[in-house]
Amino acid sequence: MNTHHNIMRRFLTVLFTCAFTITMAASAFVWSKESLANNRIKLPDIGNTSNIIISGELEKKLGKAFLRSIRRSIPLSSDQEINDYAQQLGDKVAKFSAQPDRQFNFFVVRDYRINAFAGPDANIGLNTGLILAAESESELASVVAHEIAHVTQQHLQRAIETASQMSLPSAAATLAAVVLGVAVPGIGPAAILAVQAGQVQQQINFTRSHEAEADRVGVQNLADAGFDPRSMPIFFGRLQTATTQYGQKVPEILLTHPAPVSRISDTAARAEKYPYKQVEDSQDFRLIRMKIRVNKQQTSNSELIQALTDESKQGIQAIKDAARYGLALALMKDRQFEKARDILTALREQNPNQLHYLTALALNEYRDNKPRQSLALFDQARQQFPQSRAVNLLYAKVLLHNGKPQQALTYLNDDLQRYEPTPNVYDLLSIAYGQVDNPVRGFQYRAEYFFSLGLTKDAIIQLEQALRAANNNFYLSSQIENRIQQFRAELNAPRLL
Repeated sequence: MNTHHNIMRRFLTVLFTCAFTITMAASAFVWSKESLANNRIKLPDIGNTSNIIISGELEKKLGKAFLRSIRRSIPLSSDQEINDYAQQLGDKVAKFSAQPDRQFNFFVVRDYRINAFAGPDANIGLNTGLILAAESESELASVVAHEIAHVTQQHLQRAIETASQMSLPSAAATLAAVVLGVAVPGIGPAAILAVQAGQVQQQINFTRSHEAEADRVGVQNLADAGFDPRSMPIFFGRLQTATTQYGQKVPEILLTHPAPVSRISDTAARAEKYPYKQVEDSQDFRLIRMKIRVNKQQTSNSELIQALTDESKQGIQAIKDAARYGLALALMKDRQFEKARDILTALREQNPNQLHYLTALALNEYRDNKPRQSLALFDQARQQFPQSRAVNLLYAKVLLHNGKPQQALTYLNDDLQRYEPTPNVYDLLSIAYGQVDNPVRGFQYRAEYFFSLGLTKDAIIQLEQALRAANNNFYLSSQIENRIQQFRAELNAPRLL
């Protein structure tokens, strides 16, 4: 028992380094290839002590289990436009990281606290609160670069090695609990005890060493990707200010992720090696922040509408347009569809290549009970933006709601071929197959939906219903029974290795 306790304590101490709570401010810029080459900082490869600590297959399994635990414990954003933006920004930064060919998965947590975290198999979560707190795209990118560095420097991979005596669900749930700082269903008493018994000073020291390494690597990655590396020390300055403002009541995240003056000066010195050149934020960044702001809505509809009306008359045109977009979304929430339609139609005419205006207009027509107009606009969006996952999934959802499941399945099955499935996709597939009178497939995808949310027992119940609906079809029954065995094996797995 003591040996297991020690392993768990070591494991959790390492894992505390992978959550990163922040506030930041700066601006983005781009360099030529020559400038990048001249300003590249030579960094010590501290993290790459071993490339074979765990197998790639094991890390992928743990990564999927980690995502299931995350989904079970906290609400993730189901807004595909928001998730698409996070993925696009993450890909832009990751392309210039130490592992440019690695596939990272970026997703958004529907939580207005300022937070971000890295999990196994390059899964990186960004809170909606973080996106709102970022005053520039470069600020947001600096957090992304920091989290990518945790992955490329193998901070998590080294931690996973110490979890070899844990079952897959337990290891994933424990990891999720640590990076989120919350209790997650499914964690046993031993893990909870280990968290409580951890030595705080050792945790802080270990955190500092890993955070400092992620800072060094992140600054270079941020600069190489064309963003302002100065945003990172600006962030540390804000965090330091926040610490003094809180006085005796210091938030837990500031204790586990300290921002001493040395880190501020170190990142500032590294950032100053790069030439300063301000670059305007992307309009997608402005629009996504506006959508999150409207969704959050801490005031009444009338107050929000008035505030955005005032903002739509201030600043440069791009900022005015973002405020008008937010105003249209607020009007939609207030069921003022005609006013929202007028704003979005004008925005679309002035910016024909901006996807968000077109999808918002299509959704406005859908919510105003104008299915023909809505479907026509979504079809146009699909033709104009064929690579947009958000368009395909929104279109499929509206098709389902309008009794066109066969057409919806075309886009949903296309999504299965192109992307890693999400709970939302499994949910839509289950509904679609139910509408085309294929209960076996409906139950199967409902099972995958529950499994992706970490509800394995519920998934097994759905598969048992699918087995009964298969009516002794040998091929289907064998397929379903095999999946049931896989689910049960994971529940009963004694350890990872």
